[in-house]
Amino acid sequence: MKKFRLVLTFLISSMMLVLSGCTDEGKAVTDTDSSAVPAPTRACSIETVSIYSVNSDNMTLIPVSVRKGTQDPTPDYVAGLVMENLNEEDIELTDISQKDNKVIVSFSSKGKPVKGCGSKMETLILEAFANSLLDNVENCEKVIFRCDGKEYKSSQYSFGKNEVFASE
Repeated sequence: MKKFRLVLTFLISSMMLVLSGCTDEGKAVTDTDSSAVPAPTRACSIETVSIYSVNSDNMTLIPVSVRKGTQDPTPDYVAGLVMENLNEEDIELTDISQKDNKVIVSFSSKGKPVKGCGSKMETLILEAFANSLLDNVENCEKVIFRCDGKEYKSSQYSFGKNEVFASE
Protein backbone atom coordinates (compact mmCIF):
# COMPACT_ATOMS: atom_id res chain seq x y z
CA MET A 1 0.00 0.00 0.00
CA LYS A 2 2.95 2.32 0.66
CA LYS A 3 4.14 1.80 -2.91
CA PHE A 4 0.65 2.68 -4.11
CA ARG A 5 0.66 5.90 -2.07
CA LEU A 6 4.10 6.79 -3.38
CA VAL A 7 3.02 6.19 -6.97
CA LEU A 8 -0.21 8.12 -6.43
CA THR A 9 1.69 11.03 -4.88
CA PHE A 10 4.11 11.02 -7.81
CA LEU A 11 1.26 10.98 -10.33
CA ILE A 12 -0.58 13.83 -8.62
CA SER A 13 2.62 15.87 -8.36
CA SER A 14 3.42 15.21 -12.01
CA MET A 15 -0.09 16.17 -13.05
CA MET A 16 0.15 19.42 -11.08
CA LEU A 17 3.44 20.24 -12.80
CA VAL A 18 1.98 19.48 -16.21
CA LEU A 19 -1.14 21.51 -15.51
CA SER A 20 0.84 24.45 -14.20
CA GLY A 21 2.97 24.39 -17.35
CA CYS A 22 0.03 24.57 -19.73
CA THR A 23 0.11 28.37 -20.04
CA ASP A 24 2.75 31.01 -20.42
CA GLU A 25 1.47 33.15 -17.54
CA GLY A 26 3.89 35.05 -15.41
CA LYS A 27 6.11 36.36 -18.23
CA ALA A 28 6.17 40.12 -18.04
CA VAL A 29 6.43 42.27 -21.15
CA THR A 30 8.38 45.43 -20.41
CA ASP A 31 7.84 48.85 -22.04
CA THR A 32 11.48 49.01 -23.14
CA ASP A 33 11.21 45.82 -25.20
CA SER A 34 8.86 46.85 -28.01
CA SER A 35 9.63 43.74 -30.06
CA ALA A 36 8.33 41.45 -27.35
CA VAL A 37 4.94 40.03 -28.16
CA PRO A 38 3.10 37.89 -25.63
CA ALA A 39 3.16 34.25 -26.62
CA PRO A 40 -0.25 32.74 -27.35
CA THR A 41 -1.68 30.72 -24.49
CA ARG A 42 -1.68 27.00 -25.13
CA ALA A 43 -4.76 25.08 -24.14
CA CYS A 44 -4.10 22.11 -21.92
CA SER A 45 -5.09 18.88 -23.67
CA ILE A 46 -5.25 16.66 -20.58
CA GLU A 47 -8.76 15.36 -19.97
CA THR A 48 -9.85 15.18 -16.34
CA VAL A 49 -12.73 13.80 -14.33
CA SER A 50 -14.05 15.66 -11.28
CA ILE A 51 -14.71 13.45 -8.30
CA TYR A 52 -15.08 14.11 -4.59
CA SER A 53 -12.75 13.31 -1.74
CA VAL A 54 -12.40 14.19 1.93
CA ASN A 55 -10.18 16.90 3.31
CA SER A 56 -9.27 15.27 6.61
CA ASP A 57 -7.76 18.49 7.99
CA ASN A 58 -11.10 20.27 8.22
CA MET A 59 -13.43 17.28 7.59
CA THR A 60 -15.09 18.61 4.45
CA LEU A 61 -15.95 17.22 1.06
CA ILE A 62 -13.73 18.61 -1.69
CA PRO A 63 -13.84 18.33 -5.48
CA VAL A 64 -10.73 16.78 -7.02
CA SER A 65 -9.78 16.72 -10.70
CA VAL A 66 -8.05 13.52 -11.71
CA ARG A 67 -6.69 12.51 -15.06
CA LYS A 68 -9.26 10.64 -17.10
CA GLY A 69 -8.30 7.21 -18.31
CA THR A 70 -9.16 5.83 -21.72
CA GLN A 71 -12.29 4.03 -20.54
CA ASP A 72 -15.77 5.49 -20.13
CA PRO A 73 -16.70 6.56 -16.60
CA THR A 74 -18.44 3.37 -15.48
CA PRO A 75 -19.57 2.90 -11.86
CA ASP A 76 -16.54 0.65 -11.19
CA TYR A 77 -14.12 3.16 -12.69
CA VAL A 78 -15.53 6.17 -10.82
CA ALA A 79 -15.70 4.25 -7.52
CA GLY A 80 -12.07 3.20 -8.04
CA LEU A 81 -11.02 6.83 -8.48
CA VAL A 82 -12.85 7.79 -5.29
CA MET A 83 -11.19 4.91 -3.41
CA GLU A 84 -7.74 6.01 -4.60
CA ASN A 85 -8.32 9.61 -3.55
CA LEU A 86 -9.83 8.81 -0.17
CA ASN A 87 -6.61 6.98 0.68
CA GLU A 88 -8.37 4.83 3.26
CA GLU A 89 -7.05 1.29 3.53
CA ASP A 90 -10.09 0.06 5.46
CA ILE A 91 -12.69 0.75 2.75
CA GLU A 92 -13.66 -2.34 0.78
CA LEU A 93 -16.34 -2.54 -1.89
CA THR A 94 -17.99 -5.94 -2.18
CA ASP A 95 -20.04 -5.04 -5.27
CA ILE A 96 -20.98 -2.13 -7.48
CA SER A 97 -23.57 -2.33 -10.22
CA GLN A 98 -25.90 -0.18 -12.27
CA LYS A 99 -29.54 -1.06 -12.83
CA ASP A 100 -31.39 1.41 -15.03
CA ASN A 101 -30.85 4.83 -13.43
CA LYS A 102 -29.61 3.46 -10.07
CA VAL A 103 -26.06 2.67 -9.02
CA ILE A 104 -25.82 0.24 -6.11
CA VAL A 105 -22.66 0.32 -4.00
CA SER A 106 -22.09 -2.42 -1.45
CA PHE A 107 -19.44 -2.00 1.25
CA SER A 108 -17.89 -4.73 3.36
CA SER A 109 -19.22 -4.92 6.92
CA LYS A 110 -15.65 -5.37 8.16
CA GLY A 111 -14.40 -1.87 7.38
CA LYS A 112 -15.16 1.77 6.78
CA PRO A 113 -17.61 3.40 6.39
CA VAL A 114 -19.77 0.71 8.05
CA LYS A 115 -17.40 -0.07 10.94
CA GLY A 116 -14.51 1.75 12.63
CA CYS A 117 -15.53 5.16 11.38
CA GLY A 118 -16.76 8.31 13.10
CA SER A 119 -20.15 9.64 12.10
CA LYS A 120 -18.75 12.70 10.27
CA MET A 121 -16.25 10.61 8.33
CA GLU A 122 -18.89 8.03 7.44
CA THR A 123 -21.14 10.76 6.03
CA LEU A 124 -18.27 12.27 4.04
CA ILE A 125 -17.27 8.90 2.57
CA LEU A 126 -20.84 8.14 1.51
CA GLU A 127 -21.25 11.63 0.03
CA ALA A 128 -17.94 11.35 -1.86
CA PHE A 129 -19.09 8.13 -3.54
CA ALA A 130 -22.65 9.35 -4.17
CA ASN A 131 -21.71 12.74 -5.61
CA SER A 132 -18.91 11.33 -7.77
CA LEU A 133 -21.20 8.67 -9.23
CA LEU A 134 -24.07 11.10 -9.84
CA ASP A 135 -21.77 13.59 -11.57
CA ASN A 136 -19.86 11.16 -13.77
CA VAL A 137 -21.79 7.99 -14.56
CA GLU A 138 -24.13 8.23 -17.52
CA ASN A 139 -27.82 7.76 -16.61
CA CYS A 140 -27.03 7.60 -12.89
CA GLU A 141 -29.81 9.44 -11.10
CA LYS A 142 -29.89 7.56 -7.79
CA VAL A 143 -27.30 5.97 -5.50
CA ILE A 144 -28.13 3.14 -3.12
CA PHE A 145 -25.71 1.94 -0.45
CA ARG A 146 -25.66 -1.60 0.90
CA CYS A 147 -23.56 -3.63 3.28
CA ASP A 148 -22.45 -7.06 2.02
CA GLY A 149 -25.33 -6.93 -0.49
CA LYS A 150 -27.94 -6.45 2.26
CA GLU A 151 -29.37 -3.43 4.06
CA TYR A 152 -26.80 -0.82 5.04
CA LYS A 153 -26.56 -0.64 8.82
CA SER A 154 -23.94 1.18 10.84
CA SER A 155 -23.94 2.89 14.21
CA GLN A 156 -25.24 6.04 12.50
CA TYR A 157 -27.24 4.97 9.45
CA SER A 158 -29.79 2.32 8.63
CA PHE A 159 -30.99 2.16 5.01
CA GLY A 160 -33.42 -0.30 3.48
CA LYS A 161 -32.02 -2.61 0.81
CA ASN A 162 -33.30 -0.37 -2.00
CA GLU A 163 -33.42 2.94 -0.12
CA VAL A 164 -31.94 5.82 -2.13
CA PHE A 165 -29.16 7.72 -0.35
CA ALA A 166 -28.76 10.46 -2.95
CA SER A 167 -30.42 11.47 -6.19
CA GLU A 168 -30.14 14.21 -8.77
